[in-house]
Amino acid sequence: MAVPIILGVVAAGSALYGAYKGVSGVKDHSTANDMNGSAKSMVDSAIERANEKRQEVNAVLEDYGSRKLRAFNGIIADFIETFGKLKNVEGIRSPELDKLNLGDFTMGTLEALRNEYALLKSSGLGLGSGLGGGAALAFGAYNGTMMLATASTGTAISTLSGAAATNATLAWLGGGSIATGGGGMALGSMVLGGIVAGPALAIFGHIVGNKGEEALNNARSNMEQAKTFQSEFDVLCTTLDGIQRVTTLANQSFSRVSSNLRHAVSDLKREISAHGEDYALFPEDAQNVVLRSVKFTQLLKALIDTPIMDKDGKLVLSTEKQIHELVAHAA
Repeated sequence: MAVPIILGVVAAGSALYGAYKGVSGVKDHSTANDMNGSAKSMVDSAIERANEKRQEVNAVLEDYGSRKLRAFNGIIADFIETFGKLKNVEGIRSPELDKLNLGDFTMGTLEALRNEYALLKSSGLGLGSGLGGGAALAFGAYNGTMMLATASTGTAISTLSGAAATNATLAWLGGGSIATGGGGMALGSMVLGGIVAGPALAIFGHIVGNKGEEALNNARSNMEQAKTFQSEFDVLCTTLDGIQRVTTLANQSFSRVSSNLRHAVSDLKREISAHGEDYALFPEDAQNVVLRSVKFTQLLKALIDTPIMDKDGKLVLSTEKQIHELVAHAA
């Protein structure tokens, strides 16, 4: 009779062990579900934060791009017309401008400004026209040369949107989708920070049908991936903070120089009215007024030609220093 008793004990033990594993499995599933929920919350929070920052950066770049366009359509056009009336100003020089290595302001320089303004108008961005979101974004992020080169391909700047700003980063900043030529968040973030896209959100669901222990192991793996994802998006947001800071500085500086040029052109008109159009006959104080208007035009053009981001969508690290150097001469 010993054998049946032993078998009975073994069977009971097996039942108890099975019950234990069953309870343990339920607990593991519960822990796995909680861990997956936490992991998904981490990812969702990182994405939400990045999208908020993306929208902020989009707004400051668009505002800066619009400001540069208004300058071309406004004070720069006004300067071109007013300064163009003067005679004997070929090779006009200013010791202060020489320090900036901006070159002489010649009639060739004036003609180049005229050509750029004409190209903007022919691209649909002349006086009174608006600037589409993608174009404003690109106009804020890139320098004048890069934008004008885009226009010269035959595509009107005013038609640009999303990725048409030429790279995935600007597409993502502008909210461009793959359908509109953008690369979506993953591609945009990779371009911005060299980031490898994090885990697919689909892995953060409840793991149904898996054994409890396997579900828990998978959940732990998901949590590690979520932490990596969060860390990557921290880098992304830091990069966006840098772009926002430099763009805000450029925008404020551009506004200041534009205001100075506006006053200088007003003074220039007054001197032309008082002394005529021959610069060689101007008294010294009147010639200084001309030089002042030239200086601010050169500074404004230098700001236009200073990009915030390069063609790969990364912040140009030298830009902040260059803006400070230019503005130091705007007094």
